[in-house]
Amino acid sequence: MSDTTSSQAGQVIALHDKQVISVTKKTVRYGTEVYQTHNIAGFGEGEINIGSIPWIFLIILFALSPIAGFGNQIFGLLLISASIGGMLWNLVKPKHYGFLITLNSGDKRLFVTTDKRGIKEAALGIYDFIESEEKENTYQMSITANNITGHVINGSGIEVSEASRIHREALETKKRLERKKRLDEL
Repeated sequence: MSDTTSSQAGQVIALHDKQVISVTKKTVRYGTEVYQTHNIAGFGEGEINIGSIPWIFLIILFALSPIAGFGNQIFGLLLISASIGGMLWNLVKPKHYGFLITLNSGDKRLFVTTDKRGIKEAALGIYDFIESEEKENTYQMSITANNITGHVINGSGIEVSEASRIHREALETKKRLERKKRLDEL
């Protein structure tokens, strides 16, 4: 699925697939779209119904099918079958599930994925990132149909987990050199 936009109850709902979302202290970026962070009303798990057929249309179709059946039984059966099929669709229609970003305008952006655990981890990661004091870092998420991953990248472009590993190694090397220097002094 590619990017899709629809309208439900006065809201613009955009469905996205295979995206990388970058969050900084000031912006949220994905694809060619950029939003200021203060224009984001919320983010987390989301579920959006796939379009439904208006019930009034199905009821009228169902009511007219016997009348149409007087002239042509096959046409009447076709209309009643279509109305029953539409009613069943409305009751059991599938939903899109994924990472949802809600904008202050009420518009919603759903990044479709089936990875419920990854969505929760990414939402917590963004929350921790936004609440942190680091100003130069970026939180980046990759979303595919069945996987979502997120990590913090420091200002120099290195993942924080990688930067932490490099920092730890540097501290260990420094301690080893200091120990060696003390041993040499003895």
